[in-house]
Amino acid sequence: MYKLGEVKKDKKIDTIFLLVIFFLFFIIALFSYLLKVNDIIYERNQYDSAIAKLPVYDESFNNFFLKSTSFNNYDVVNRNIFNFEEIIKLLNSNDIKEKYGNRYLELLEKLETNFNEKRDAIERFKSQNALLISSIHYQISLNKAITDKKLLKGNKDIQLLNKTMTDLLAYYINPSIDYEHIEKNIQYFSKLYEKNKLRELKLFIQHALVNTQRIQELFTIKKTNFQLNKSIYDLKEFLTTKFENALYNSRIVVTILFIIAFLILSIVVFLYKRSLRIKDDLISFKTAVENSYNSIVITDSHSNIIYVNDMAVKETGYSRDELIGQNPRILKSGDKSESFYRKMHEHLDAGRKWEGEFVNRRKDGSQYYEKASIMPIVERGRITNYLAIKLNITDYIMQQRKVEYMAYHDSLTGLPNRTNIEEYLEYQLPIAEENNLGIAVLFIDIDNFKTINDSLGHDVGDSVIIECSKILKNTVKESEIVARIGGDEFVIIISGENTKHTSTNLCSEILKSFAKPIEANGYKLSITLSIGVSLFPEDSNDHKKLFKHADIAMYEAKDKGKNNFQFYKKKLSSQMHDRLEIEQALKQALKEDEIYVVYQPKYDIATKQIVGLEALARWNSKELGNIRPDKFISIAEETGDILEIGHFIFKKACEDFRTFKTIYPELESISINVSTIQLYNKKFVEEILNITKETKVYTSSVMIEITETHVMKNITYSMGVLNTLKEFGFRVSIDDFGTGHSSLNYLKRFPIDELKIDKSFVDDLPLDSNDIAIAKAIISLSRNMGYKNVAEGIETIEQEEFLLSHGCDVGQGYLFCKPKEKEDLLEFLQDQLS
Repeated sequence: MYKLGEVKKDKKIDTIFLLVIFFLFFIIALFSYLLKVNDIIYERNQYDSAIAKLPVYDESFNNFFLKSTSFNNYDVVNRNIFNFEEIIKLLNSNDIKEKYGNRYLELLEKLETNFNEKRDAIERFKSQNALLISSIHYQISLNKAITDKKLLKGNKDIQLLNKTMTDLLAYYINPSIDYEHIEKNIQYFSKLYEKNKLRELKLFIQHALVNTQRIQELFTIKKTNFQLNKSIYDLKEFLTTKFENALYNSRIVVTILFIIAFLILSIVVFLYKRSLRIKDDLISFKTAVENSYNSIVITDSHSNIIYVNDMAVKETGYSRDELIGQNPRILKSGDKSESFYRKMHEHLDAGRKWEGEFVNRRKDGSQYYEKASIMPIVERGRITNYLAIKLNITDYIMQQRKVEYMAYHDSLTGLPNRTNIEEYLEYQLPIAEENNLGIAVLFIDIDNFKTINDSLGHDVGDSVIIECSKILKNTVKESEIVARIGGDEFVIIISGENTKHTSTNLCSEILKSFAKPIEANGYKLSITLSIGVSLFPEDSNDHKKLFKHADIAMYEAKDKGKNNFQFYKKKLSSQMHDRLEIEQALKQALKEDEIYVVYQPKYDIATKQIVGLEALARWNSKELGNIRPDKFISIAEETGDILEIGHFIFKKACEDFRTFKTIYPELESISINVSTIQLYNKKFVEEILNITKETKVYTSSVMIEITETHVMKNITYSMGVLNTLKEFGFRVSIDDFGTGHSSLNYLKRFPIDELKIDKSFVDDLPLDSNDIAIAKAIISLSRNMGYKNVAEGIETIEQEEFLLSHGCDVGQGYLFCKPKEKEDLLEFLQDQLS
């Protein structure tokens, strides 16, 4: 087994022995080099001798062309061609081509090309010469036949024929012949042939023409300027230069080697001393490596592990013996592609350092992440080892993934967050448009969630959010996406065909899912939702506008009484604009003294005597004019401004009640409407107690009016607050009774003093049978449970008489008195006394 920094404990090798070994090795190397020099000299002699013959052969080729053609010796020229080719074969040997490179190949190729040209010319020369000799002999026979047989009549023609033959034969004697004279004669004989049609004359003319062309071609070959001699010279010069340079370099090397020999002893001694220091350094390095916090792995050139430190053993879960000899691929988890490893190996095989991250698997199967730096160790141009230094970054990767997850998911519910859902919608809209699909955006808000948060604490609020997210997830299909985009706001994305129908059904299902109270940290809470829906492409093709329109539709659902869903309509945008104006103006309403209080008397129906007053908030905005309470109260509840407004109303009502009481001592109580936002405010009881003390109003004179629906949203908490109020002497009235979903079991446990019959059940009395039944039931219920009952909204004598006949205690409405401001009510009270 290989151990890093292993130091042999053999007897220290004698320095002299090391030097002798080194010198022997050096002498052998020097001798080998001298043999190499001798080979160079031998090679030079061999090639010099061969190349020196080439000009001789080339000269013989030239002489071949210069001699009279009939006397040429073809055997000699053929042998010289053969010898020339053999020398080229020698020069074409692989050893010499590899040794002298591209320039040598270029010169040799040029030599071969020029030789081939000359050889081809010689072959053409021989061929044409042979044909010429044969044809001339035949032409001589024709000339003799024509002359001997006297086929031509005139002596002049015979003389001209002989002259033509003599001119052609002059080629073998004279290097130049008179082609024009020959051609002129041939033309003459051609005309003569047309007259006598002599066959022998025709053949003579034909051979004369062909031989004239052949003689011209032979002269052309002789005059060709072949570059073979220059090619031989260039190649010879190149090789001479190369050999001389090689010998010169050899002399330099030998000189240097002898100089180096004198330095060897001092260098060896120096290296030996340094090796002793390196030994100590290696021991230190070994200690550092084996105790490093990084995993260190060394492999051989075949990527087989030869060393691992303790940290590598610890990280992988394998023992050292299990790792040694293995390929690091045993740690692969399969999370990285084969192309990843292929690129890594290509990088390393090129001798370059590689850095990257691995996803590895321990022996027990668990995954871990490593930041690795792998360096190839190169010795004499060859990779001998690979050194890998790796750092476990699993915690960092997990944290990074957590950060990335948190960037796109809600930390409380784990649902996609606003960023996530907006990016998804932005990506999905073009796809839906291309495939003619619709998309619905459902904007969901938990009604009165702020009340829960403020009254029960954020822990309960968080629990409510978690439970709501679970219900929503269980209600939708897998293909539908649920996201939390704010405190109590959720979004659902639906895609497909006929999304309006699908979203309608889903909204109904969601509202049904919240019909039962949910449990949150021990509290049973009735939760309702307001849902706004916008559709793509009907409402917009922009994801931000779809969000905005769904939000506007959600506020429309709240305005319509909450616990319902509404689709976006264009007119809602203007309504939302109005709502925003109200929100903005409401911020300054108290500061500008725009909020004021009016009072409506509550009277004994039987005696017509005033028994109490109900304080009602009114708002006359300088910018917007008179705003109805049903408009601004709900907005104030959602914005939280109701706390400040409610405090103002409560204090103003108590202050005015003292004044009213002095004028009309029979007044029993002042009824003050309290929002659930106020009721669930932890400081509410303390604040109203301070107000009653400050205004010197008995708590028993203050009737706290709370709507039935709001009380039932959080029964446990509501009951606790109402009991506390009762303990301090306050009286409690349940407003709008009959419009909610009270349980008689809870109702009998509430510390209630008064039940108010909602105006909606009084309007059609005594004509509507349903209203008659409900009114009679509420009156009977309140009497049996010991509550005083109050009918609100009495506007006709018939309504009043019906209520009186069925035992209703107290009434209020326009029939008796409209709500009045303080000064007007004071006059009304004085009139009642007179």
